[in-house]
Amino acid sequence: MSELDFDLDHLDFDTAEQNVQQQQEEITRAAAAEALQQNEDDDCIGGACKI
Repeated sequence: MSELDFDLDHLDFDTAEQNVQQQQEEITRAAAAEALQQNEDDDCIGGACKI
C-alpha cells in the first residue's frame, strides 16, 4: 500500500455533514439571539432614537 492509498470506507460522511449543519444552525441561532439582545439594549434602533 502506497502513501497515497486511503481507506475511506470506515468514515461516516453523512453523520459528519449532519453534525456540521447542526453546528452551523446553532451558531446562526446564537448570533441572531445576540443581535436581538443588542437591539433591545440600544436606544436608537435602525437610526430612529426613542424619545
